Amino acid sequence: MKKNTPKILAVVLLSTIAILMIIAGSGSLKSVFNADNFNEDTPPSVDAVGNESNPPSTDDNPIKEPESAIPDVEHFPIHASMDGIHRYEQKLNLSGPILEAVHSTSEGSYVIFTHETSDGPFKVSKRTQTIILIDEQGTILSAYSLTQNMQTSFLASQVAESGLVVAVKDAQKTYLYTLSYDFKQLDLIELPVFNSAMIYTLSNSLLLFGEGKERTLYKIFNNTIVATNSIQQGSVMRVFDFGTQYLFFLSGINGYSCVKLSEDLKLISTITMQDKTLLAVEPIVENGIQKYILAENSHNGVEIVKYDNNFSQLTAERVGVGLAESASVYMNGESLFLLLKASSPRLYLVDKSLNFTSSNNTTFQGLTEMYDCYTHVDGYSVLYAKGETLTLTEIRNDGIIHSLNLDAIASRACVFIARDLKTSVVYVCGDMLNIIGLA
Repeated sequence: MKKNTPKILAVVLLSTIAILMIIAGSGSLKSVFNADNFNEDTPPSVDAVGNESNPPSTDDNPIKEPESAIPDVEHFPIHASMDGIHRYEQKLNLSGPILEAVHSTSEGSYVIFTHETSDGPFKVSKRTQTIILIDEQGTILSAYSLTQNMQTSFLASQVAESGLVVAVKDAQKTYLYTLSYDFKQLDLIELPVFNSAMIYTLSNSLLLFGEGKERTLYKIFNNTIVATNSIQQGSVMRVFDFGTQYLFFLSGINGYSCVKLSEDLKLISTITMQDKTLLAVEPIVENGIQKYILAENSHNGVEIVKYDNNFSQLTAERVGVGLAESASVYMNGESLFLLLKASSPRLYLVDKSLNFTSSNNTTFQGLTEMYDCYTHVDGYSVLYAKGETLTLTEIRNDGIIHSLNLDAIASRACVFIARDLKTSVVYVCGDMLNIIGLA
């Protein structure tokens, strides 16, 4: 018996140490998961576009709750069918679906939709947003639903290095989720309730612009708010990251503004263009000089304008393209696609030298709604309704145009190009969400 006494004492001692480590560890875990939520309704007020020098303290940062997704082996994967017309076809029977966004990555394509389905693989307890991951063969690999205590509506989404960033809201708050691409981890930031929001990815962080009681800009790094800024007038349209500073384009009631902010969102300068509506903007480099091509609308009609970095009216180059009720403008870095909507829709392609490379007056005749435009280096994939028919038109930078009638009726539609560089279309018709792979 005496020979075993040292062994018994050693076991008791090790057990006591283990218990003390668990108790100490549980205290640190409690301090992490009981952090106060960031739910200030009134962000700090700043001058002009903002000059908030002190970012929120660590104590004001929101809860971040990592979650693990349990693979649903009962329902997934869901393989696509072959209908003899398309590469593949997926039909999801949902309740009240709204197609919100599609994002393509090296992991696959992510389709986000709002619904309130009560059974099946996409069953949810209340109206919410579900994200599905689909591969290039049309197989739905997995799904993830964002759930809160109340039903939520979609605000914005974007692809970031850390995962898929999605902003939704309920009646009380805005929820900014970062979902890992494998659906295994979810980080959450809670913000004031917004009526609308935009997400912009930067080189190593992201910006969220929310419009509610206040217009507020948040810079977020590693799922933590590191700077805020109150924008008193206007809405953010585009953001460009130049490393040491950001260039914002804001649309206002009586014009638009070009605003430079520092990395911590302090105001550097503002240039305002009076009595002009900004339709689109794209940065270019010409002869080693940073320039910008903008599409503007004013009482003179729509103009395509090339500005230098100072946005001087005196040195700007401009080409007028005529009056229009409205205009859709997209840029792919090589050319500008401009569709003017008037009594007769007019299509233009404009290169970086402001030369018109194509003008076609018949392609979009009968257009009733523009759904989406996927820009790529070779041109544009434009998805729209022509009468009651869903139509996809491919427009190359050299002006060659090819249209495909998809023989479908849609209330909402998106076009995307998967990692195999083949085109797919997702659209909603009634309670059915359809995804088709085109040959």
